[in-house]
Amino acid sequence: MITTAIIAEFNPLHSGHEYIIREARRITNADCIVVVLSGSFTQRGDIAIAPKSVRAAAAIACGADIVFELPFFYATSSAEFFASGAVTLLNSAGGIDYLVFGTENNDISVLSSAADMLLCEPPLFKQVLSSCLAKGMSFPAARAEAFAGCGGSGDVFTPNNTLAIEYIKALKRLHSPIEPVAIKRIGSDYNDRNYQSKSSFISASAFREYVSRPHSNDELNTFSDSVLPAESSALLKSACNVCYPVTNDDFFILLRYSILMNRSTLTSYCDFTPALYNRINNLIDKYGNELFSGSYEDFILKIKTKDMTAARIKRAMLHLVTGCTDNTCRAAYDYLSQGYLPYARILALSGAGQSYINTIKKGCDIKLINSLGKSMPALDENARTLIQTDILSSDIYAAIVKSKFNHTLPDEYRAGVIRTV
Repeated sequence: MITTAIIAEFNPLHSGHEYIIREARRITNADCIVVVLSGSFTQRGDIAIAPKSVRAAAAIACGADIVFELPFFYATSSAEFFASGAVTLLNSAGGIDYLVFGTENNDISVLSSAADMLLCEPPLFKQVLSSCLAKGMSFPAARAEAFAGCGGSGDVFTPNNTLAIEYIKALKRLHSPIEPVAIKRIGSDYNDRNYQSKSSFISASAFREYVSRPHSNDELNTFSDSVLPAESSALLKSACNVCYPVTNDDFFILLRYSILMNRSTLTSYCDFTPALYNRINNLIDKYGNELFSGSYEDFILKIKTKDMTAARIKRAMLHLVTGCTDNTCRAAYDYLSQGYLPYARILALSGAGQSYINTIKKGCDIKLINSLGKSMPALDENARTLIQTDILSSDIYAAIVKSKFNHTLPDEYRAGVIRTV
């Protein structure tokens, strides 16, 4: 059995994603496509527009065979730890032959050279990086400058290339047998928010931009039909005004409460640096409640500085709301330093996905979870720390859905695996 993996958010699953799934199967001649999917929140610190169950079902409907959930902490971390968490999960599960990803540059040798540079960090790289950070540049910009200073092209660090480089770094660090395969992306740019494009390959950012604005159900459904694969659109249409669309503004009041209740202890939460702590407290002192007027995006823009990106701030906010403290960070980083993850939660699978599970379950060290109630007692303390954060993030998402749509999502102990066996 040839098994190929894809790491994704599918927020939502659009035509570009369907293309990657189809090409991954064709290029690698795969019998089974494994997806590692972010859960209720994403790497850029946003809430997912639809529940993970809907997005996992879309993955299966559009050609994937099994969907694992990426634990919350890794799913909402920097590109480096997002990639490390997902790759370590795949390596721990075993039986994966290829890891396929979409990139702006599909020359694997260029991406691999960049990964080597970041792994070894030669003295000149460190010197330029430190100098750029001292000037107030954001880390991504400083890293690109340091890479260019060592003879590379800083242009290689586009959004999808950056993740691809981090995937390759993680594979190299683990000495993994999984072979990386790059597929050139088609359609709109990753950050393109133009939802009025006539292309059927609009970005997920553009789709989210559209659904974040006031629209009737008919307008939302017509838009989905016009730009998404039929299977993905059908699932969103079924969820429309039941548990979709969910936006960052739906999450904002909970965040405001969390900031005000924990104002003096913000630095105890993951990614809340002293600089961010001081920035928020100074703004609260200066503007009071006006700081929280407007939309969630307005709030983030008020905090953002040239050395603090919006995504970094949003991730810190998520970790505050979900109670991700230093203990959670330690547990997550400890597993990465040991080169394995303790569990992989199955969200959905097909017949080929079940065959993959049957193949790996006797030989892998990772706990394959399809029932939380049965699996929790077998996990160690650090694993329970991680999975409790997964559960809490899903419970928070369910509370937001209940508040907005008066619909009750199944809790994490009752949500079953989606099967098309």
